[in-house]
Amino acid sequence: MIAIAAMFCIPSYFALSSTVFEEKTKSVNEILQWVDANEKEIFKQEGLYIPRSVRFKINIYNEERELLFGDIKNPLDLTDFKIYLKYPNVYYQKEVKRGKNLFYIIIERELNYNKIAFMVAMLFLVIPFIIFFMSDLFIKVGVYHYQKTQKYMDDFFNDTMHELKTPLGVIKINLEMMDEGSRNSKYVQRIKSALKQTQMTYEDIEYYIKHKKVLCEKEIIDFSEFLNLRMAFFEDIAISKSIYIKSDIKPKILIYINKTELQRLIDNNISNALKYSYFQGNVKVVLHKNENGQGVFLVQDEGEGIKNTKNIFERFRRENTIEKGFGLGLNIVWNICKENGIRIDVKSAKNKGSIFTYTFNIYQK
Repeated sequence: MIAIAAMFCIPSYFALSSTVFEEKTKSVNEILQWVDANEKEIFKQEGLYIPRSVRFKINIYNEERELLFGDIKNPLDLTDFKIYLKYPNVYYQKEVKRGKNLFYIIIERELNYNKIAFMVAMLFLVIPFIIFFMSDLFIKVGVYHYQKTQKYMDDFFNDTMHELKTPLGVIKINLEMMDEGSRNSKYVQRIKSALKQTQMTYEDIEYYIKHKKVLCEKEIIDFSEFLNLRMAFFEDIAISKSIYIKSDIKPKILIYINKTELQRLIDNNISNALKYSYFQGNVKVVLHKNENGQGVFLVQDEGEGIKNTKNIFERFRRENTIEKGFGLGLNIVWNICKENGIRIDVKSAKNKGSIFTYTFNIYQK
């Protein structure tokens, strides 16, 4: 923006200077013509004959710079000049010899500022428009490829969601029917675990697409009860990975939040803990009040840890490329926390695991 402004302002300065110079030159030429036409008449007689003019004012001095005739009302700051510009007039001085006498004639001519004013007005009107137009053009060109890529991604996500919804529903219904006839089957257990992981990915993408388009209404939710329900959802996944979930959930902890947002917050944290924990490791889920009367939701895993905890909440960021995913989960969590005033704290140690802690205000009835 500054570069564009400079690109137009510098030529504008020279254009304005050129206009002023042009008007100054034009006025001086008119003065010279007037002097040439009237000089002889002024000194023709012993006394001075001064022709009257609306456009020109005249002062005449003798050799000692004594004023013989004065028509110029504006005081002059100097007398030793040929051409002198003092807003809003231009002055021209000429020496005239008549016999042994020396005279000085100073002519005043008011500059025509109409053209200059028009030029200034045009510059101040046109240049901002050009700067705006050029800036808008550069921005559009700059973001075109980004917008095009973003559109492709949005279309891809929307098409993927549409294509996945029906088969996921069919798989879920048929799996429930299979589970009734083959209880405790490890194969059915594995299918249920895989289906739930796919379902969570589906829900993350659905939330990512819709959360800015649909108004998320908040409500009072029993965090403790809701967390227990979500814990039951993850039992199959934990069993399939031989991971034991330990929980310490205090009862009747309320929160004012949208239910879908709370589910994404819980599911993404527990899902990540199960995903990145070592085989036969432990995952700890805690919900309690701290000494300040605030609610604390904590999820701890036993895994390889996080190398850089500062950028894990960036969209499409995946530190571990072995584990598949879109890299949306923690970015969704970060946005939910930001919108609901929930503080995030992440601690991690190599080969010991990570602890995600979320501190929030408990809703008081």
